[in-house]
Amino acid sequence: KIYHTTSTGSSGINAEYGHYYITNNLRMRVQSCAGKCSKVILLLVNIIIFLAGGGMLGLGIYYHLEGGLYDQVLNELDGNLTVPVVMMFLGSLFIFISFFAIVGAMCEVVIMLKIYLSIIAIVLILEVILMGVCVAMRGEVEKRAVLAIHNLMEHYGDETADELNIITKTIDQTQTWLDCCGLDGPEDWKNSTKAEWWASRYNDGTVEVTLPGSCCIAPSASTCQLDNTEGQTIHHAAGCRQKFYKFVEENVTYVTVIGIVLIVLQVFIMISALKIRYELSSKYDCDDYATGSNMEITSL
Repeated sequence: KIYHTTSTGSSGINAEYGHYYITNNLRMRVQSCAGKCSKVILLLVNIIIFLAGGGMLGLGIYYHLEGGLYDQVLNELDGNLTVPVVMMFLGSLFIFISFFAIVGAMCEVVIMLKIYLSIIAIVLILEVILMGVCVAMRGEVEKRAVLAIHNLMEHYGDETADELNIITKTIDQTQTWLDCCGLDGPEDWKNSTKAEWWASRYNDGTVEVTLPGSCCIAPSASTCQLDNTEGQTIHHAAGCRQKFYKFVEENVTYVTVIGIVLIVLQVFIMISALKIRYELSSKYDCDDYATGSNMEITSL
């Protein structure tokens, strides 16, 4: 701060000489224990968010430019709203929001903390609305997840479309995780409309139906044959659609709890930012009051 004297003080300095005094503002103004703890918490949380946003943005750009698999599978949303675009948007949003918190807390800039608080308040309201929409549209979300599995199955095992082996690993992990086989059952793997490449490669006109290793109960099996015998122990009999719906029904409560925890965490972060913001504001007011008897601010 730069102050201009308005009267002659005990030091004999006259106002007509236009002397200016510069106060030292480099010292930390957050001095209470609660304020310092709030500052550390705010910095740590937002540095993590900043790094996560950077990683998400980088992956979104990579997937968007990669093409191939990602054009066929990840870009199945409507219009220009593809999965990589959503990742880039969310990553940029995380970086943008955390930037205000990091700079505001480290440099103790009140205006940036005010902007950060305003953004977090808006995001908090949107999250509550989003949770309500997700609960109301759970059926639509389930349909899109099943559609994604269907799209992946079409290219399972195709090294041309799946250069990084991501599709194969994703389907294998899904079938192993849910103890399922195919979208609606093991016979999907001979259906060219559901598993186009696999059906043409292994089950084109053959009597026996070959299933991927992840369908097999034996963990070391690379493939196994379809067996429709009741009570067979060669492969999983249930489809992934049925198992996925069951999984959602059993875990929707946990997802709701996680959402509530995230909202509470954001409220806690807002309280930390508010503590820093009001402590800085109080410090500014005290500085101005202490020097205001014979000083006036002429410039900043």
